[in-house]
Amino acid sequence: MPGATFTGLPMADLAALLGSRTRARVARKWLFDARPLPSALPTRIAGVSLQAWAAVREAAPLPEWRLAQRQHAPDGTTKLALSLGAATVETVLIPASRRTTVCVSSQAGCTRHCHFCATATLGFSRNLTAGEIVLQYAVARAEAPPGQPARNVVFMGMGEPMDNLDEVLTALTVLTEDAPPRLAWSHVTVSTSGVLPEMKRFLKESRAHLALSLNATTDAQREGLMPHNRVWPIGALMGALREDQATGSGRRYFIEYVLWQDVNDTDEDARRLVALLTGLPAHVNLIPHNAIAGSSLRAPSDERVLVFQSLVQAGGVRCLVRWPRGGPIAAACGQLARQGAKA
Repeated sequence: MPGATFTGLPMADLAALLGSRTRARVARKWLFDARPLPSALPTRIAGVSLQAWAAVREAAPLPEWRLAQRQHAPDGTTKLALSLGAATVETVLIPASRRTTVCVSSQAGCTRHCHFCATATLGFSRNLTAGEIVLQYAVARAEAPPGQPARNVVFMGMGEPMDNLDEVLTALTVLTEDAPPRLAWSHVTVSTSGVLPEMKRFLKESRAHLALSLNATTDAQREGLMPHNRVWPIGALMGALREDQATGSGRRYFIEYVLWQDVNDTDEDARRLVALLTGLPAHVNLIPHNAIAGSSLRAPSDERVLVFQSLVQAGGVRCLVRWPRGGPIAAACGQLARQGAKA
Protein backbone atom coordinates (compact mmCIF):
# COMPACT_ATOMS: atom_id res chain seq x y z
CA MET A 1 0.00 0.00 0.00
CA PRO A 2 2.43 2.69 -1.15
CA GLY A 3 1.68 6.06 0.42
CA ALA A 4 -0.95 4.60 2.77
CA THR A 5 -1.69 6.29 6.08
CA PHE A 6 -3.49 4.92 9.11
CA THR A 7 -6.28 7.49 9.01
CA GLY A 8 -6.92 6.87 5.31
CA LEU A 9 -7.31 3.08 5.44
CA PRO A 10 -10.81 1.64 4.98
CA MET A 11 -11.58 -1.26 7.30
CA ALA A 12 -10.90 -3.92 4.66
CA ASP A 13 -7.33 -2.67 4.18
CA LEU A 14 -6.70 -2.19 7.89
CA ALA A 15 -8.02 -5.68 8.63
CA ALA A 16 -5.72 -7.12 5.98
CA LEU A 17 -2.73 -5.51 7.69
CA LEU A 18 -3.76 -6.61 11.18
CA GLY A 19 -5.01 -10.06 10.26
CA SER A 20 -8.60 -9.63 11.47
CA ARG A 21 -11.48 -7.18 11.53
CA THR A 22 -11.62 -7.49 15.31
CA ARG A 23 -8.10 -6.08 15.65
CA ALA A 24 -8.93 -3.45 13.05
CA ARG A 25 -11.90 -2.30 15.14
CA VAL A 26 -9.69 -2.09 18.22
CA ALA A 27 -7.21 0.04 16.29
CA ARG A 28 -9.93 2.31 14.93
CA LYS A 29 -11.39 2.74 18.42
CA TRP A 30 -7.96 3.71 19.74
CA LEU A 31 -7.63 6.34 16.99
CA PHE A 32 -10.95 8.05 17.59
CA ASP A 33 -10.76 7.79 21.39
CA ALA A 34 -7.27 9.33 21.59
CA ARG A 35 -7.19 12.56 23.64
CA PRO A 36 -5.19 14.33 22.31
CA LEU A 37 -4.31 12.71 19.02
CA PRO A 38 -0.56 11.98 18.91
CA SER A 39 1.65 13.12 16.04
CA ALA A 40 2.79 9.54 15.43
CA LEU A 41 1.49 6.05 16.17
CA PRO A 42 2.64 4.73 19.57
CA THR A 43 4.82 1.64 19.78
CA ARG A 44 1.89 -0.44 20.96
CA ILE A 45 -1.82 -0.28 21.76
CA ALA A 46 -3.90 -2.54 23.98
CA GLY A 47 -5.65 -5.39 22.20
CA VAL A 48 -3.30 -5.65 19.22
CA SER A 49 -0.15 -7.77 19.18
CA LEU A 50 3.21 -6.05 18.93
CA GLN A 51 3.95 -7.83 15.66
CA ALA A 52 0.66 -6.88 14.02
CA TRP A 53 0.88 -3.29 15.23
CA ALA A 54 4.47 -3.01 14.01
CA ALA A 55 3.23 -3.95 10.55
CA VAL A 56 0.72 -1.10 10.67
CA ARG A 57 3.30 1.40 11.89
CA GLU A 58 5.58 0.40 9.04
CA ALA A 59 3.01 0.28 6.23
CA ALA A 60 0.55 3.00 7.27
CA PRO A 61 1.83 5.65 9.69
CA LEU A 62 -0.19 8.71 10.64
CA PRO A 63 0.05 11.56 8.12
CA GLU A 64 2.73 14.08 8.98
CA TRP A 65 0.97 16.75 11.01
CA ARG A 66 1.17 19.24 13.85
CA LEU A 67 -1.26 21.69 15.38
CA ALA A 68 0.11 25.06 14.28
CA GLN A 69 -2.56 27.24 15.90
CA ARG A 70 -5.74 27.00 17.91
CA GLN A 71 -8.12 29.97 18.08
CA HIS A 72 -11.36 30.38 20.02
CA ALA A 73 -14.15 32.84 19.18
CA PRO A 74 -16.50 34.26 21.83
CA ASP A 75 -19.41 32.30 20.30
CA GLY A 76 -17.65 28.99 21.00
CA THR A 77 -16.33 28.39 17.49
CA THR A 78 -12.79 26.99 17.37
CA LYS A 79 -10.44 27.16 14.40
CA LEU A 80 -7.49 24.78 14.12
CA ALA A 81 -4.61 25.41 11.74
CA LEU A 82 -2.99 22.08 10.89
CA SER A 83 0.42 21.86 9.26
CA LEU A 84 0.44 18.87 6.92
CA GLY A 85 4.01 18.74 5.73
CA ALA A 86 4.55 21.91 3.69
CA ALA A 87 0.82 22.68 3.50
CA THR A 88 -1.35 24.33 6.13
CA VAL A 89 -5.11 23.90 6.22
CA GLU A 90 -7.85 25.06 8.55
CA THR A 91 -10.50 23.00 10.31
CA VAL A 92 -13.40 24.53 12.24
CA LEU A 93 -15.40 23.19 15.20
CA ILE A 94 -18.89 24.64 15.57
CA PRO A 95 -20.52 23.53 18.83
CA ALA A 96 -24.28 23.32 19.31
CA SER A 97 -26.35 22.28 22.31
CA ARG A 98 -25.79 18.52 21.98
CA ARG A 99 -23.16 18.06 19.31
CA THR A 100 -20.30 19.67 17.46
CA THR A 101 -20.07 20.08 13.70
CA VAL A 102 -16.60 19.70 12.21
CA CYS A 103 -15.88 21.61 9.00
CA VAL A 104 -13.01 19.93 7.13
CA SER A 105 -10.88 21.05 4.20
CA SER A 106 -10.32 18.93 1.10
CA GLN A 107 -7.54 20.94 -0.54
CA ALA A 108 -4.73 23.24 0.48
CA GLY A 109 -5.93 26.35 -1.30
CA CYS A 110 -8.53 25.94 -4.04
CA THR A 111 -8.72 25.30 -7.76
CA ARG A 112 -11.73 27.59 -8.20
CA HIS A 113 -11.82 31.39 -8.27
CA CYS A 114 -15.00 32.44 -6.50
CA HIS A 115 -14.77 36.19 -5.98
CA PHE A 116 -16.26 36.18 -2.49
CA CYS A 117 -14.08 33.49 -0.90
CA ALA A 118 -10.83 34.15 0.94
CA THR A 119 -9.48 30.68 0.15
CA ALA A 120 -9.52 31.57 -3.55
CA THR A 121 -6.95 34.30 -2.89
CA LEU A 122 -4.42 31.66 -1.80
CA GLY A 123 -4.28 29.88 -5.13
CA PHE A 124 -3.96 26.10 -5.23
CA SER A 125 -1.22 24.18 -3.42
CA ARG A 126 -2.33 20.54 -3.54
CA ASN A 127 -5.10 18.05 -2.93
CA LEU A 128 -5.31 16.50 0.51
CA THR A 129 -5.19 12.74 0.90
CA ALA A 130 -8.08 10.82 2.41
CA GLY A 131 -5.89 10.27 5.46
CA GLU A 132 -5.33 14.01 5.88
CA ILE A 133 -9.06 14.68 5.60
CA VAL A 134 -9.94 12.03 8.20
CA LEU A 135 -7.07 13.27 10.37
CA GLN A 136 -8.77 16.67 10.60
CA TYR A 137 -11.87 15.01 11.98
CA ALA A 138 -9.85 12.93 14.45
CA VAL A 139 -7.99 16.00 15.74
CA ALA A 140 -11.23 17.99 15.99
CA ARG A 141 -13.03 15.12 17.70
CA ALA A 142 -10.38 15.18 20.42
CA GLU A 143 -10.88 18.96 20.77
CA ALA A 144 -14.70 18.92 20.96
CA PRO A 145 -16.22 20.31 24.18
CA PRO A 146 -17.41 17.80 26.80
CA GLY A 147 -21.02 16.82 26.21
CA GLN A 148 -20.91 18.11 22.62
CA PRO A 149 -19.38 15.22 20.65
CA ALA A 150 -18.27 15.70 17.06
CA ARG A 151 -21.13 13.90 15.31
CA ASN A 152 -21.54 16.04 12.21
CA VAL A 153 -19.00 16.57 9.43
CA VAL A 154 -19.30 19.09 6.62
CA PHE A 155 -16.85 19.30 3.73
CA MET A 156 -17.09 23.08 3.57
CA GLY A 157 -13.58 24.14 4.50
CA MET A 158 -10.75 25.05 2.15
CA GLY A 159 -10.97 23.66 -1.36
CA GLU A 160 -13.51 22.25 -3.81
CA PRO A 161 -14.31 18.67 -2.77
CA MET A 162 -15.37 17.66 -6.29
CA ASP A 163 -11.90 18.54 -7.58
CA ASN A 164 -10.48 15.92 -5.18
CA LEU A 165 -13.32 13.45 -5.37
CA ASP A 166 -11.41 10.16 -5.17
CA GLU A 167 -9.83 11.12 -1.85
CA VAL A 168 -13.08 12.62 -0.56
CA LEU A 169 -14.98 9.40 -1.32
CA THR A 170 -12.35 7.31 0.47
CA ALA A 171 -12.52 9.64 3.48
CA LEU A 172 -16.31 9.27 3.49
CA THR A 173 -15.92 5.49 3.54
CA VAL A 174 -13.60 5.65 6.56
CA LEU A 175 -15.91 8.02 8.44
CA THR A 176 -19.16 6.16 7.82
CA GLU A 177 -18.40 2.43 7.54
CA ASP A 178 -19.36 -0.01 10.31
CA ALA A 179 -16.41 0.78 12.56
CA PRO A 180 -15.41 3.81 14.65
CA PRO A 181 -16.23 6.64 14.21
CA ARG A 182 -19.30 5.20 12.43
CA LEU A 183 -20.88 8.53 11.50
CA ALA A 184 -24.42 8.38 10.14
CA TRP A 185 -24.71 9.34 6.48
CA SER A 186 -27.41 11.79 7.51
CA HIS A 187 -24.78 13.66 9.54
CA VAL A 188 -22.35 14.14 6.64
CA THR A 189 -22.63 16.87 4.01
CA VAL A 190 -20.31 17.57 1.09
CA SER A 191 -20.32 21.00 -0.52
CA THR A 192 -19.62 21.97 -4.10
CA SER A 193 -19.45 25.19 -6.04
CA GLY A 194 -21.02 23.34 -8.96
CA VAL A 195 -18.39 21.17 -10.68
CA LEU A 196 -20.97 19.26 -12.65
CA PRO A 197 -19.27 16.04 -13.90
CA GLU A 198 -17.87 15.16 -10.48
CA MET A 199 -21.05 16.30 -8.76
CA LYS A 200 -22.98 13.76 -10.84
CA ARG A 201 -20.49 11.07 -9.93
CA PHE A 202 -20.76 11.97 -6.25
CA LEU A 203 -24.54 11.70 -6.40
CA LYS A 204 -24.20 8.19 -7.86
CA GLU A 205 -21.47 6.90 -5.55
CA SER A 206 -22.14 8.50 -2.16
CA ARG A 207 -25.04 8.58 0.27
CA ALA A 208 -23.95 11.83 1.91
CA HIS A 209 -26.03 14.97 1.62
CA LEU A 210 -25.02 17.53 -0.99
CA ALA A 211 -24.68 21.27 -0.41
CA LEU A 212 -24.69 23.31 -3.61
CA SER A 213 -23.17 26.77 -3.32
CA LEU A 214 -25.63 28.53 -5.62
CA ASN A 215 -25.54 32.19 -4.58
CA ALA A 216 -27.44 33.55 -7.57
CA THR A 217 -30.63 32.99 -9.53
CA THR A 218 -29.45 33.97 -13.02
CA ASP A 219 -26.42 32.84 -14.98
CA ALA A 220 -25.31 36.43 -15.51
CA GLN A 221 -25.25 37.01 -11.75
CA ARG A 222 -23.50 33.73 -11.00
CA GLU A 223 -20.84 34.11 -13.69
CA GLY A 224 -19.83 37.42 -12.14
CA LEU A 225 -19.34 35.71 -8.77
CA MET A 226 -18.25 32.21 -9.79
CA PRO A 227 -16.56 32.19 -13.22
CA HIS A 228 -16.92 28.43 -13.78
CA ASN A 229 -20.69 28.95 -14.10
CA ARG A 230 -19.90 29.68 -17.76
CA VAL A 231 -19.09 25.98 -18.11
CA TRP A 232 -21.76 24.53 -15.80
CA PRO A 233 -24.73 26.93 -15.68
CA ILE A 234 -27.55 26.94 -13.17
CA GLY A 235 -29.97 24.98 -15.33
CA ALA A 236 -27.53 22.09 -15.69
CA LEU A 237 -26.90 22.02 -11.93
CA MET A 238 -30.61 21.98 -11.13
CA GLY A 239 -31.10 19.27 -13.74
CA ALA A 240 -28.54 17.07 -12.00
CA LEU A 241 -30.37 17.43 -8.69
CA ARG A 242 -33.67 16.51 -10.31
CA GLU A 243 -32.09 13.48 -11.98
CA ASP A 244 -30.81 12.32 -8.60
CA GLN A 245 -34.20 12.91 -7.03
CA ALA A 246 -35.80 10.76 -9.75
CA THR A 247 -33.62 7.80 -8.74
CA GLY A 248 -35.30 7.75 -5.32
CA SER A 249 -32.09 8.60 -3.50
CA GLY A 250 -33.98 10.22 -0.63
CA ARG A 251 -31.16 12.72 -0.40
CA ARG A 252 -31.58 16.20 1.02
CA TYR A 253 -30.10 19.06 -1.01
CA PHE A 254 -28.78 22.04 0.89
CA ILE A 255 -28.71 25.19 -1.21
CA GLU A 256 -26.13 27.63 0.09
CA TYR A 257 -27.05 31.19 -0.80
CA VAL A 258 -24.70 33.94 0.34
CA LEU A 259 -26.51 37.27 0.43
CA TRP A 260 -24.90 40.48 -0.80
CA GLN A 261 -26.38 43.94 -0.68
CA ASP A 262 -27.58 45.13 -4.11
CA VAL A 263 -26.27 41.97 -5.81
CA ASN A 264 -28.65 39.06 -5.17
CA ASP A 265 -30.96 40.17 -2.35
CA THR A 266 -34.02 41.53 -4.16
CA ASP A 267 -37.59 40.29 -3.91
CA GLU A 268 -37.27 39.07 -7.50
CA ASP A 269 -34.17 37.06 -6.56
CA ALA A 270 -36.18 35.37 -3.82
CA ARG A 271 -38.99 34.52 -6.23
CA ARG A 272 -36.57 33.14 -8.81
CA LEU A 273 -34.92 31.02 -6.12
CA VAL A 274 -38.28 29.51 -5.21
CA ALA A 275 -38.97 28.76 -8.88
CA LEU A 276 -35.61 26.99 -9.26
CA LEU A 277 -36.23 24.76 -6.24
CA THR A 278 -39.95 24.01 -6.44
CA GLY A 279 -40.48 20.25 -6.26
CA LEU A 280 -37.02 19.48 -4.88
CA PRO A 281 -36.39 18.34 -1.27
CA ALA A 282 -34.23 21.42 -0.86
CA HIS A 283 -33.29 23.37 2.22
CA VAL A 284 -31.93 26.88 1.66
CA ASN A 285 -29.25 28.21 3.97
CA LEU A 286 -29.10 31.99 3.71
CA ILE A 287 -25.64 33.23 4.65
CA PRO A 288 -25.12 36.97 5.12
CA HIS A 289 -21.76 37.75 3.54
CA ASN A 290 -18.74 37.48 5.81
CA ALA A 291 -16.28 40.24 5.03
CA ILE A 292 -12.90 39.37 3.50
CA ALA A 293 -9.95 41.63 2.82
CA GLY A 294 -9.92 43.37 -0.54
CA SER A 295 -13.58 42.72 -1.38
CA SER A 296 -16.16 45.44 -1.93
CA LEU A 297 -19.04 43.00 -1.37
CA ARG A 298 -21.20 43.76 1.65
CA ALA A 299 -23.91 41.91 3.54
CA PRO A 300 -27.46 43.29 3.45
CA SER A 301 -29.04 44.61 6.62
CA ASP A 302 -30.45 42.02 9.00
CA GLU A 303 -33.92 43.30 8.16
CA ARG A 304 -33.35 42.68 4.45
CA VAL A 305 -32.07 39.16 5.18
CA LEU A 306 -35.23 38.36 7.13
CA VAL A 307 -37.49 39.74 4.38
CA PHE A 308 -35.68 37.57 1.84
CA GLN A 309 -36.10 34.54 4.09
CA SER A 310 -39.82 35.18 4.53
CA LEU A 311 -40.32 35.42 0.76
CA VAL A 312 -38.58 32.09 0.17
CA GLN A 313 -40.55 30.43 2.95
CA ALA A 314 -43.80 31.86 1.58
CA GLY A 315 -42.97 30.10 -1.67
CA GLY A 316 -42.99 26.75 0.11
CA VAL A 317 -39.20 26.25 0.35
CA ARG A 318 -37.52 25.57 3.69
CA CYS A 319 -35.14 28.40 4.48
CA LEU A 320 -32.94 29.19 7.47
CA VAL A 321 -30.54 32.05 8.09
CA ARG A 322 -27.04 30.98 9.05
CA TRP A 323 -25.96 34.00 11.04
CA PRO A 324 -22.17 34.41 11.12
CA ARG A 325 -20.14 32.40 13.63
CA GLY A 326 -16.41 32.56 14.13
CA GLY A 327 -15.98 35.96 12.49
CA PRO A 328 -13.46 37.36 15.02
CA ILE A 329 -11.07 34.49 14.22
CA ALA A 330 -11.78 34.44 10.45
CA ALA A 331 -13.49 31.06 10.78
CA ALA A 332 -16.84 31.94 9.18
CA CYS A 333 -18.06 30.78 5.78
CA GLY A 334 -15.75 32.07 3.04
CA GLN A 335 -13.06 33.34 5.41
CA LEU A 336 -10.62 30.41 5.62
CA ALA A 337 -7.29 31.73 4.39
CA ARG A 338 -4.84 31.04 7.22
CA GLN A 339 -5.55 34.39 8.89
CA GLY A 340 -5.05 35.16 12.54
CA ALA A 341 -7.55 36.57 14.98
CA LYS A 342 -8.61 40.17 14.70
CA ALA A 343 -7.17 42.51 17.28
